[in-house]
Amino acid sequence: MQISVKTKAARALLVTVEAAIFLVLTGWVGKAYVASVLANRPTVDNLERAIKFDANNSDYHLRLGRVYEYSPPDLQLEKADYHFRRATQLNSYDPQTWLELAAALEFQGRIVDAGTYLRRVDLLAPNLPAYQWTIANFYLLQGNIDEAFRHFRIVLAGASEYDNNVFTLAWKTTDDAAKILQEVIPDQLPTEVRYLDFLVSGGRLNEAQAAWKRIIDGPGAFSPDQSSPYIDSLIRAQRADEAYQVWTDLQKKGLIRYSLWPSEKNLLFNGGFEDKLLNMGFDWRIGGVEGVYAALDTSTYHSPSHALLVQFSGKDNVFYHEVYQFVKVSPGQSYRLQAFMKTQDITTDSGPRLEVHDAYNASALSRVTDDLTGTSDGWTSLLLDFTTGPKTALIVVGLVRLPSKKLDNLISGKVWLDDLQLTPTRK
Repeated sequence: MQISVKTKAARALLVTVEAAIFLVLTGWVGKAYVASVLANRPTVDNLERAIKFDANNSDYHLRLGRVYEYSPPDLQLEKADYHFRRATQLNSYDPQTWLELAAALEFQGRIVDAGTYLRRVDLLAPNLPAYQWTIANFYLLQGNIDEAFRHFRIVLAGASEYDNNVFTLAWKTTDDAAKILQEVIPDQLPTEVRYLDFLVSGGRLNEAQAAWKRIIDGPGAFSPDQSSPYIDSLIRAQRADEAYQVWTDLQKKGLIRYSLWPSEKNLLFNGGFEDKLLNMGFDWRIGGVEGVYAALDTSTYHSPSHALLVQFSGKDNVFYHEVYQFVKVSPGQSYRLQAFMKTQDITTDSGPRLEVHDAYNASALSRVTDDLTGTSDGWTSLLLDFTTGPKTALIVVGLVRLPSKKLDNLISGKVWLDDLQLTPTRK
């Protein structure tokens, strides 16, 4: 739409009105700009002048209130209170304004009033972790554990960066593991797993049992290796039965392939190396050693379609014991270990062999097969019969190479391992 101004008087009036509007807008923008510049240098004088230029800006009142509240040279609690209240009046929907007012009142010892305004914060920011964290700590300081835990649960549900702080505070508050698990830890798998790790790293293996049960009974799926620290801690603590139960739980939940599971005919997991190696729990583990390569091989195998290949570079007289598996066994039981091994150009007088030993006490059980050197004529069958000690409940089955004591001791060459089987031979 186009407006036509025909008379000089009308055009002059229009120009005057436009100029007035321009001057008003210029003055408003200029005042706002000057106020922002002053506020960015937060001294009492600058912030008071900023408020004069822009009296309805709640942020300037918040900043000035903080100076009066927390700056020792400018400490004036009554003025701080006034500016915080003014900020809430100007922007009553901003939880930060109410939080600052509540903090000021708490600092002054006005706990009841502070609690009132924190409830306002809770109403405005019911799911924001940063605000819920402050509210939770307020109630914790007042001894209201139930209310603090309710807010801590919201914090954990919304952000992971608070996890360790919340877990630590909860345990400093109470040693009631059931209460913490029920009231603080939200029903979220990632948080539950991180809490399990927290318990395990702190050596709270008894308390970790309930956390693990909730994880494994829950609907969520997760990677098996997330349970690895828990299993390893149980093994180190000589709680083999519990460690194996965790492993069994993973299988029952469908997180580990059932077809690879040990049976009465073979107690070893994935004895034919037909699936990828989990490198954890009661599956095969492969540690890294400089100068040694170890991985599944699909070009050479005893039975289709995989074998384990270990290749030595010839640079070291290596003591190699980095391929192994934990196996749950019974005390005082006789077993037979059978495997197939193939070598190619293995140097030195000390070649690879199989080893079985008690996981905790080598004097109770420690046996090895003959070693293989050079190049074998096809696949060599290895047999090892042994009986576990009276207290042996966990053994280690592994591929080892012992250091050579001769001058020419740098080992090179390849060895393949396949179709391992461990069976009880008598009761």
